Amino acid sequence: MFNEPLLTSPSTPGPLNLHNKIFSIDHTDADNVKPTEECHEVHNVDESDRLVGQLFYSRDQALYFYKGFAREHGFSARKGTIQLDVEENVKTQEFCCSKEGFRVSKVNTVDRQHAHTSVTRTGCKARVVVTATNTNDQWVISKSYQKHNHALCTPAMTPFMRSNRAVSKADIDEATTLKEVGVGTSQVMNYLTQQAGGYHNVGFTHKDLYNALQRGKTKEIIDGDVNVLIAYFDYKKHDDLGFFMTYSVYESGALHNLIWSDSTSRSDYTCFVVTDGDRAMQRAIKSVIPYAKHRLCSWHLSRNAQANIEFNIEKHPWVIEKGNTRHLWAQAYLTGHFFANIRSTQRCESMNTSLEIALKHKKTYLDVVHAIEDGISRMRTNELKADYLSSHTKPFQITKLVDLECHAATIFISESFRAFQDELLRETLYRIEAEIQSLSDE
Repeated sequence: MFNEPLLTSPSTPGPLNLHNKIFSIDHTDADNVKPTEECHEVHNVDESDRLVGQLFYSRDQALYFYKGFAREHGFSARKGTIQLDVEENVKTQEFCCSKEGFRVSKVNTVDRQHAHTSVTRTGCKARVVVTATNTNDQWVISKSYQKHNHALCTPAMTPFMRSNRAVSKADIDEATTLKEVGVGTSQVMNYLTQQAGGYHNVGFTHKDLYNALQRGKTKEIIDGDVNVLIAYFDYKKHDDLGFFMTYSVYESGALHNLIWSDSTSRSDYTCFVVTDGDRAMQRAIKSVIPYAKHRLCSWHLSRNAQANIEFNIEKHPWVIEKGNTRHLWAQAYLTGHFFANIRSTQRCESMNTSLEIALKHKKTYLDVVHAIEDGISRMRTNELKADYLSSHTKPFQITKLVDLECHAATIFISESFRAFQDELLRETLYRIEAEIQSLSDE
């Protein structure tokens, strides 16, 4: 034992003596703990003395060294108390076994609301103390005591000890990227584990990864979820001069509604708009962009029909209402207008999937906006790819009307040309059947 008592753990309750600049506690219970028959010494006295006198350039370097020492010998280390000098500079720092001290009494109450966690503290006194040198540019181990009152871990168990677990910034960045595209935390953990060569090498557990991701999310919205979103849109205005955003709030200051559109989407709105039939949107479109051709998504019409109609279709109010607005969805009224082939079965499935992922859990407004932007970016990339294929490839002719097909290939993009080919092929077959029928009549 030491000739003088070591500084005690800040995790154990006790008075705070600022006058002496020492964070002290009542250590009576710990002093009464006697080494049991399972007491373990991680090395002999000579080896313990060898730690005393080790020099380090910083306290962090000393902690890193002691954590490595702890891992090698089967226990977990953590920071202990500090002692300040008259100028409030750190004079000494204690690094102790993670089982030092005891759980605070208020946590041990039987009627607590949260579930009880396992007890990890045993009052272990194993520790080292590092002291600043006179020049304060180096730290030296001034005391070392390495007798534990608990069993030590085997090498196979060391990856689970707290001081040996940490999620690096590189792993957090990679996990965040995977999460943004919809990969679950469990799948991310499996990927990182395989990348590291197994659970023994990954350096953290599934819960550690989850907590690290949650801390990052909390940090993102520390200034308020809505404030972060508004700040993001303000940044977008500088990057895109045609970007538009406006919002309104309740009297309490809470967000009421918000609308935004980038310059490309605003130009697209001048061509056509496809919606799900929301009446408020219909009125807004008619008022703000009356020159845009508006149609209803036939997939939503089909879904709503299945939900509203069972019998007596001809007298059903929903059918009558949709009949009065047939100019918004009936093909006869929409022929000749460009809708980029967005119809019932060709709606943006990837956009819906992205939004479902963003809304599946308790995500932020910014997450939802990013999901929408990712879906739009994917659509525009596919459109650009279609333009490239149309400009630098030549479609194969499948009918005898080669000249007509070649001319159509210079007008339509690849997707539209294939639709044209299907119609052209059906038209050709129809003509042939009509000629055969006329011959049989004669």
